[in-house]
Amino acid sequence: MEIPEALRARANQPSPPAIDQVRDFLSSYVADSVGLDEVRRNMARFAQISRRTVERKAEAIEALLATPQPPGTLSWMVAAAGNWALDDETSDAAAEAWLRDIAALIRGVLVEAENPNND
Repeated sequence: MEIPEALRARANQPSPPAIDQVRDFLSSYVADSVGLDEVRRNMARFAQISRRTVERKAEAIEALLATPQPPGTLSWMVAAAGNWALDDETSDAAAEAWLRDIAALIRGVLVEAENPNND
């Protein structure tokens, strides 16, 4: 089967920077959620469709956190893009911890998706 050139070109494009991927994830999957249980359920449903796409979300968060960010970046992303209020809203350390928890939540969803009958 011949793959159209437009699809081939799109598939070969480099991934956006981690900061953009995380911002998109937060605004798309976290901002309108009622809580982390809803985020977990949505990621679990999405993992049934595209496990690799869900895995990339965790990878993007981990890549973002592995690179020093300018002061205020992480706290702003959580508050503005994620629409999430932390106890210490201005703390990048609190935002970093929260983002690590989100990455762990996603990784947990992937493990559960891999072993659906493991209770």
